[in-house]
Amino acid sequence: MHKIKSVLLGVALTVITVNVWGQAAKSPFTSRGLGDIYDMSLVHNQGMGGLGISNGSYWHLNNINPALLPYNSLTIFTAGFIGERRTIENSTTSETNSGGNLNFLAMAFPVKPGIWTTSLGLMPYSNVDYEFSYTDVVPGTNTEVQFTEEGSGGLNQFYWSNGVAINKNFFVGLRATYLFSSIETKYSDILLDENLAAYSAVDKELFSVSDFLFSAGLAFNQDSIFSNKIKFKAGLTYDFNADVKAKSSQSFGLEQVDRPILNAKNDTIRGNITIPQAIGAGISFSNGFKWLAGVDVKIQQWSDYKDFSGDNSDNLQNSLKITLGGEFTPDYGSVTSYLKRVTYRLGLDYEETPYTINGNQVKDFGINFGWSLPVGRFSSLDMAFKYGQRGDVQDNLISEDYFKVYLGFNFNDQWFIKRKYD
Repeated sequence: MHKIKSVLLGVALTVITVNVWGQAAKSPFTSRGLGDIYDMSLVHNQGMGGLGISNGSYWHLNNINPALLPYNSLTIFTAGFIGERRTIENSTTSETNSGGNLNFLAMAFPVKPGIWTTSLGLMPYSNVDYEFSYTDVVPGTNTEVQFTEEGSGGLNQFYWSNGVAINKNFFVGLRATYLFSSIETKYSDILLDENLAAYSAVDKELFSVSDFLFSAGLAFNQDSIFSNKIKFKAGLTYDFNADVKAKSSQSFGLEQVDRPILNAKNDTIRGNITIPQAIGAGISFSNGFKWLAGVDVKIQQWSDYKDFSGDNSDNLQNSLKITLGGEFTPDYGSVTSYLKRVTYRLGLDYEETPYTINGNQVKDFGINFGWSLPVGRFSSLDMAFKYGQRGDVQDNLISEDYFKVYLGFNFNDQWFIKRKYD
C-alpha cells in the first residue's frame, strides 16, 4: 500500500476539502506520517518566520516557549485565522486551490504578575488533506480501472502551559498537551465502464489518537555586553518523546456513490504510535520596545517515528528548521502619529521537512512579513503574510508554491484583580 502511495504522490494534483478546523487547501505532502505538523506560532510570530524561542513579548502571548510566559503580566485572550492559496506543479501540469480556517484560540493570565503565568489553548497539531488518483488497464481486457486514495482530518491539541521566573534573569516553563482527533484514509478503485461501474471496492481506515504530550522550556535574559540599552535573550525548548495511544478502525466492501459501504467487513485494533523528541534553541537582541532581532533553530528526530504498525513506513527523516526574523516599532509612545506606534515584522525560514520523495528530502523556504495595529492601550489587531515554496519538480517530482495570510485578535486587560475599597 505504501508503494502505491509513493506512485500516486508523484503524479498528484489536488482539490479542496473540509477538515475539523474549516476549509483548508489540499497538499499532497500531507499524505506522509501524521500530515502537515503545525508549530506553536501565533500571528505575531508568523510575521517573523515563526521566531519565538527566546524573544518574550509583554503584549502578545508567549506560546512557543512556555518559560517566557511570565512576560505576560496582563490577562490575554487571542484568536487567529489563516487563509491560504496553493499551486501544485509536476512536470506536465499544475493546479491551484485555496481555503481558510480557524488557526488557534488561547488565553493566559498571571497567577502572580511577573512571577508565574498560566495559559490554556486549542489549536491544530497536524493537517491531512489530499487526493491522488491514477488509471490502469485490467490485464487481458481493454477496461480501465481508476485507483484513488484520499486523506482528510488531522490531529488537534488542547494544552496547559505554565511559566515561572526564577529571578530577573532565569525562567522555566512546562506544557502538558492533550492530543486528540482522527485521520481518515480511503482507498478505492472503480471500473471505467458504464456497464460495470455500479460499484467500487473501498477500503476505509479511521485512525484516531487520545493521549498526552509534554514539553519544557528555559529562558535567560540580561543586559548585553554591547550596551546597557540592548538586552540579550536566549531560550531552549524540548518536546519529550511520547508513545501515544491510538486506535485504527477499518472497513472494507463495495460502495455506490453517496451510499454506505455494502457487505462491509469491520475491524478495530488498538496500539501506539511514537512521536519523537524535538529540541529548539534561539537567541535574540532587543532595544526596549524599539526593535528586536533573533534566530531560532529546531530539530525533530522524525527518523524515530513509529506508525501504528511499529515501523517508519513513510521513511520520515529528521527535520531541521532555521528562522531569522525581527520587528521594529518607530515610536511606541507616540501621541502624534498612529503609524509610529505600529510594530512592523520581517522574517525568513528554511526547513528540511521530514518527507522524502523520489529519494530526496523535501525542503521548504518562506519569506514572511506582518504588523500589529494598536487597539486601545495594550491590545492589537495582528496580520502576517508568508510566501513559500515546498519541494522541487526535479528532486521530488512535485512542487508547491503557497501564499498564506494570518489574522489575529489580541486582547490584553487586567482581569482577576482583587479590588480594595476604603
